[in-house]
Amino acid sequence: MRRFSYLIALSSVLAISACASNQSKSESSAGNSGSASSHEQHAGKDSGACRSVGEGHKVNGKGKNDVYMCKASVALNSDEAKSVLNPNIKVSYGSTGNTTLVSRQIANMVGKSPEESCQRAFLSTVKRFQSTAVQRKAKSVRLVSYFDKKTVGGNEYECHVATWNSRVVLKGSLH
Repeated sequence: MRRFSYLIALSSVLAISACASNQSKSESSAGNSGSASSHEQHAGKDSGACRSVGEGHKVNGKGKNDVYMCKASVALNSDEAKSVLNPNIKVSYGSTGNTTLVSRQIANMVGKSPEESCQRAFLSTVKRFQSTAVQRKAKSVRLVSYFDKKTVGGNEYECHVATWNSRVVLKGSLH
């Protein structure tokens, strides 16, 4: 038990020092580039597919939960999408049909920008819908973002970025 407590304490110290190191790096880079947040700067280094819209709901007022709005068309046309999605099941984004399903997927944040992690979570969710479409003998899926039971159509999906992962929730229909 004492050894386990020691390992937990050591892990906590390492995690806190890593966070402090990342915070000091982002503060120094934020000081050089004006008022942009460190996440906006990191996302800005990518293709510009995601934009920060601020903080979302925190559990008990704790934890990181940054909200990003990302372009679905960029994710669906990416090289990663071409390698992981089923080309036989058509995907359209922005509206759904009558009967809908909901899927939530999480992607690892470690070593990735918010944009990369959000795209991975989005594509994992799309892939899950495609798998369900194959099982039910459907030929296409229509999807929209669906966080906190609020639908976001158009060409953007909502992604919540926490310390260790990002989350995407989609609502969709099979056709």
